[in-house]
Amino acid sequence: MASRTDRHSRTETSEPSEIAAAWAGELPGLDLAPFLVSAGILRLAQQVEHAFTALARSSGIGPGDLRVLLALRRSAPTYAMSPTALFKRLMITSGAVSKQVDRLAELGLVERVPDPEVLRGVLISLRPAGRTIAEDAMRRIATSFCGLEHLSAAEASQALDVLSNLQRTMDAAATTEQT
Repeated sequence: MASRTDRHSRTETSEPSEIAAAWAGELPGLDLAPFLVSAGILRLAQQVEHAFTALARSSGIGPGDLRVLLALRRSAPTYAMSPTALFKRLMITSGAVSKQVDRLAELGLVERVPDPEVLRGVLISLRPAGRTIAEDAMRRIATSFCGLEHLSAAEASQALDVLSNLQRTMDAAATTEQT
């Protein structure tokens, strides 16, 4: 029988393979591949989010703020969006967008302007300083981000194919669960 220390340390690990091994001991014969895949995705997402947060902080803003700037920068040719379009694109609440826009406006990175197509409508428009931050961030993401720049073109293509397959599989499962 394992000692109390061995049992305690086994349950305290954060390595997915070690956690899976512990579950395999508890529930022999259970296919733990779905667990290992989801745990791997979560670990990668945490690493990417940590790097993205550091990138945003290096520009003096938060990660949510940087996401707003990036969304506006890719909304050519006007580099402006309605608050509703922003929160839908970023999949966050309207309140979160409002707070982020307030902060970014105070920093001179965005501004609220009248929407010429909607009576009393407002657009969030990217200012030159915000455009500079967004472009710099995108260049850094594309050239030195989480080590992913070291993937060959073939490896990146293979990773994208696997991610696309995972997304389709998970979307199909979510659709099935909703019906």
